[in-house]
Amino acid sequence: MAEGIDVDIIFIRALRCETTLGVYDWERVAPRPVLIDLEIAAASSEAFSHDSTRGLMNYDSIARRLTETLPTLHYRTVERLAEHVAQLLIEAFHAPWVKVTIGKPGAVRHAALVGVTIERGTRTA
Repeated sequence: MAEGIDVDIIFIRALRCETTLGVYDWERVAPRPVLIDLEIAAASSEAFSHDSTRGLMNYDSIARRLTETLPTLHYRTVERLAEHVAQLLIEAFHAPWVKVTIGKPGAVRHAALVGVTIERGTRTA
């Protein structure tokens, strides 16, 4: 019989950020929007065992850090941008595991969104 696994995950959906991203020269002329979905394993379950802010991962701090940082970045591929976001969450916010999805709206004709999803770190404690 398998043991139960407790994994507490917070999420942010459709965070709109501006960044310079693209393989083609015309894509890198000016910042363009990307949409980011995040799933982030909590470093501890402390915040889930009481009704206070002790031990919480701050959604606003994460969103603000990304919306302020991404306009300063210049990557050719969405894959490299996703890796940057994942490492930022692991290093700056001490997340043991992250799932990062980055989509480029309007990048492909007839598609609302194209992009990548990556997972980094260890999901289980």
